[in-house]
Amino acid sequence: MHQFVLNFHSHFLWLILFSAVAALLLPFAGSRFSSKSKLPALFFMICCDIQLLMGLLLYFSLSPLGIQAFKENEMSVIMKTPGIRKITIEHLVLMLLGILFVHLGYSKIKRATEQSEVRKLTLKFMGIAIVLFLLGIPWFRVF
Repeated sequence: MHQFVLNFHSHFLWLILFSAVAALLLPFAGSRFSSKSKLPALFFMICCDIQLLMGLLLYFSLSPLGIQAFKENEMSVIMKTPGIRKITIEHLVLMLLGILFVHLGYSKIKRATEQSEVRKLTLKFMGIAIVLFLLGIPWFRVF
């Protein structure tokens, strides 16, 4: 079960990154405002929520690098070991912050009434979320 969820979480990353780029670029593709202008951000948020569920399942129950790492090691050991620290602390914090920005951004985007407002909010909130995601991804485990 652990390996299946970990593989899903690892491979779903690419859909997240693709939907992030789409959410960032597609509002600039059209000049007219419509309700479809908000769909890329919604799809990105839904993908992030699925990824969050898989990540929380790993962190709190399946992975030895999640909450179990605190049971098996002292905090000083976790903080001194870069690979464990990246997954156990940095990855969790940066991803949660990124998802917070995605949700805040989408809540503002869905209330937008002009295309320029959608563009501005998308750049601001989704852009920050993407940067946080890119910083939080444990790239040494991806490749």
